[in-house]
This record gives sequence, structure tokens and C-alpha cells, in this order.
Amino acid sequence: ATEFKKIQKSNLSPTLTYVTRNYTGDNSDTTFTVTSGVTVDNCIVTENGVVQKPTSDYTVSSTTLTFGTAPATGVAIQIRELPR
Repeated sequence: ATEFKKIQKSNLSPTLTYVTRNYTGDNSDTTFTVTSGVTVDNCIVTENGVVQKPTSDYTVSSTTLTFGTAPATGVAIQIRELPR
């Protein structure tokens, strides 16, 4: 016999939250602020919606994300800091 259990809200995990930071490229700046503790392993970075490759396209140290090449003027940069 198959047994079904009723899922109750109290049994669900708490909702995960993340921080989203939005910047705009200016063909000059290569550094952008992130929350302390963020690493390349727990953030997703996009330029105009295109996911960037960690350690190749950008690095993270302390509270600074650094691109290898400055994003072009007008490029929409999004940094999504995932839960740790």
C-alpha cells in the first residue's frame, strides 16, 4: 500500500534569500562591491544576461569583485550572491 503524507507549511525549509546587485559598465571600472564572505563559488555574474565564467572572467576577494576586462559602456552587470 502506498502512503501519502500531507505536506504542511511548518515542515518546509525556510525560504532561501539572495542579494542581487546591479551595476552599469563604463569601459573603465573593473571592480564592484559584493558582501563580505562572497566567493566565486556562491555568486552568479552576468553581463547583459550572459553568464560570466568564475576565475576566468572575474575574481572575488574580500568585498570586491574584479573583472579581468572592464565591462563596456552601458553593459548591464548583475551580481547575484547566493545563500552560503
